[in-house]
Amino acid sequence: LKSFVDPSTMLDGQFDFPFKAQLCGALFRPEGNMEAFSDFMDSNDGYYGIGSLMTTWIGNHDIPRAIHFASGQSDNCTQGSDGGNAWTASYNQPGDAVPYERMGLSFAVMMTSPGIPLIYYGDEIGLAGGGDPDNRRMMVFEDNQLNQHQIALRERVRKLSRIRSENKSLTRGVRNTLSVNQNTWVYEMGGCGSDAPTVVVAINRTDGTQSVNIPAGSYTDLMNDAMHTGGNVQLPPRSELILRVE
Repeated sequence: LKSFVDPSTMLDGQFDFPFKAQLCGALFRPEGNMEAFSDFMDSNDGYYGIGSLMTTWIGNHDIPRAIHFASGQSDNCTQGSDGGNAWTASYNQPGDAVPYERMGLSFAVMMTSPGIPLIYYGDEIGLAGGGDPDNRRMMVFEDNQLNQHQIALRERVRKLSRIRSENKSLTRGVRNTLSVNQNTWVYEMGGCGSDAPTVVVAINRTDGTQSVNIPAGSYTDLMNDAMHTGGNVQLPPRSELILRVE
């Protein structure tokens, strides 16, 4: 993709396909590794050149619906559309919470990172579907046609989108990793001046509670508006913590 991106002579940006594959592998696959993903993100931030604006995404019209990568039904994070997944009735709507929570975590990374986050219609409710054209099912707008996990995901994405729009550090800031291991990643987005406070983000990719350390200080938890003082924090499975420095 890099050979097509140059704001002065070619494209200003493109869909960041490597980002999608790395995000899927880190958050959806059992062998996912946040340390490796953190290294990729550090190398990817400036990879496409000064002034480029790459689109970050977890689903689009070229691949099976992202909810099936999150559920493990699609186990290859670079899989596209083909005759085996485009014309089949085997891509059903998951009924358990786990894949929707993993989808929510992928949106949390996108909404707290540089780039232009793309939400392919329906991914905010984990809409099911195989490859193209099965990934173009009709959008569902009525709550009584959604399961409780779809509604919870939609509200999570709504809140994350609002947090991004209200905190300039998340769109224009520079990332600094505070701690990372295979299961968790804690980073801060900042450097935008006094009018854009630093935001600290903690990610737990696993199916169990994980302990992380947040620098001591005064914070507002942007997911629930509660006050936070940092220190040792227990992150629930497949969850994020987003703290604005006060």
